[in-house]
Amino acid sequence: MNMNEIGSVIAWGTCISIGVPMLVIGLFHLLAPKAAWRLYRAWGKLWGSDPADIAPEYKSGAAMRLVAVVLTLGGGFICLIPKLFVG
Repeated sequence: MNMNEIGSVIAWGTCISIGVPMLVIGLFHLLAPKAAWRLYRAWGKLWGSDPADIAPEYKSGAAMRLVAVVLTLGGGFICLIPKLFVG
């Protein structure tokens, strides 16, 4: 294996293992923000700290949109790296 092939394997492995899950989670936040917020609340209740009880005035819709944008763009960028630099 030459260095180009090793770089390609590493880049595509990063895309598949990190970029795709980020993209999927980001799209979930984008397409179903209320369901994502319910999951955050359920997870918080498991730890005894419901986010809605801690900060009732929290703007969960805005937070879910921000998370959606950041994760979707980040995952997409990670998956573009193999295309841009390795080929």
